[in-house]
Amino acid sequence: MEPSLNENNAGLSGAPVLSNRDDDHSSQGIFLPVAILMVAVMLMLGWNLYLAKTQAVTWQKQITQREQLVNQARSVQSDLQKIASDLISLSLTDVDARLIVEKYQIKQDQNAAVSPPLKR
Repeated sequence: MEPSLNENNAGLSGAPVLSNRDDDHSSQGIFLPVAILMVAVMLMLGWNLYLAKTQAVTWQKQITQREQLVNQARSVQSDLQKIASDLISLSLTDVDARLIVEKYQIKQDQNAAVSPPLKR
């Protein structure tokens, strides 16, 4: 018969005897650090998701504001083109208007039309 390792012959062979109790303690000991790590990763991912959503809302607001500014600039440009057109037509009969047109070299392109604002 071969001797089996147990607590009685552990001293004879010189090797420590491992029991199932040590395995239970090591699995419980590793659970807490892994759980803390997972919670930290989840918090970090949640925070990044929050920041991404906040940034998307901010970008959408900026896009809306810039669209309003572009529309306003197009409106002003259209008004200035109308004024320049009226000034050119007035310069045919009025000397002061002709002097202004010549001084600022205002010209009207016959082929160019006022472009309508782009719509999305």
